Amino acid sequence: MHPLLLELGGFKIYSYSLMLVIAFTVSTIYAWLEARRLGEKPEPALDLAVLIFIFSFVGGRLLHCIVNWQIYLKDPVRILKIWEGGLVYYGGFLMVCLVTAVYLKRQRLSIPKWADIIAPCAMITLFFGRIGCFLNGCCYGSQAPQWLPFKVKYPISQMPLHLAGVSLYPTPIYESIATASIALFLIWRSRHKKFAGEIFWLMMLLYALIRFFLEYIRADSRGYIPAVHLFTSQLISLLIIPTSLFFLLKNHLRPGTQGVAQ
Repeated sequence: MHPLLLELGGFKIYSYSLMLVIAFTVSTIYAWLEARRLGEKPEPALDLAVLIFIFSFVGGRLLHCIVNWQIYLKDPVRILKIWEGGLVYYGGFLMVCLVTAVYLKRQRLSIPKWADIIAPCAMITLFFGRIGCFLNGCCYGSQAPQWLPFKVKYPISQMPLHLAGVSLYPTPIYESIATASIALFLIWRSRHKKFAGEIFWLMMLLYALIRFFLEYIRADSRGYIPAVHLFTSQLISLLIIPTSLFFLLKNHLRPGTQGVAQ
C-alpha cells in the first residue's frame, strides 16, 4: 500500500492520481490512432478525452452519493469533499456514455463507430485505475482462504477492525488483469468485427460478467440492495448483460453482417 509515491517539499504525487493520468493519456493516444486507422478525423478523440475525464468523476461521485444517501443527507456539504474518496465506476461509465452520445450526435459523427473506438479505452483506463486502487488501499477484497498463494495484507491502521491484519483477496489486481485481457481482446476483435458497435457491446458484456462475480469477494463499502440481495454494481451488471447479448445476437444474425465489417 503506497498511496503517496513521492513528496518533494510541499509537492506530492499520489499513486492513484498518477495512475489516472497515465490511464487517460494512454487511452487518448489509442483513440487517436484508432480513429486515424479507420479513416476518421482524430481530433474528436481529444474533445472526448476531456469530456470523459470530467464526467467520469461527476457520474462516479453522483452514484456514490446516491448509494450512500443516508450519510450525505445528514451532511450535504460532504458531497463536495471528493478528496475524502467515494467514486463508483459504473456511475462514471454510464454518465460518460450519455455525454459521449450527445457530443457525437451534435458533431454528426457515427455513434456506433466511435463507440467501438472508445470501448477499449474504458478497459485500458480500468487496468491502470485498479493498479492505483491497489496502491491506494481501496476496493480491497474479503478474507482469502489459506490455500490461496497470492494474498495481501493492508496496514492495520487503514482497515476496518474485522479485517485488520487479515489476508485478503487482491481484488484490484484481479480486475486489472481482467480488464487488460478484455482490452487486448477488443483491440484484436476490432480488426475482425462484423458490424459497427460490436466492440462496444462486447466490452459491456465481458466487463459486466467479470464485475458481477468480483463483487462477491470484495469487502469495501460500495452499496448493497437488500430487496434483491445484490450489490449496486451487480444489479447494474445484470441489466447490462442481457442488453449486450440482445444487440450482439441481433446484429450477428442480421442478413448481410456475416463476414462483413460495417
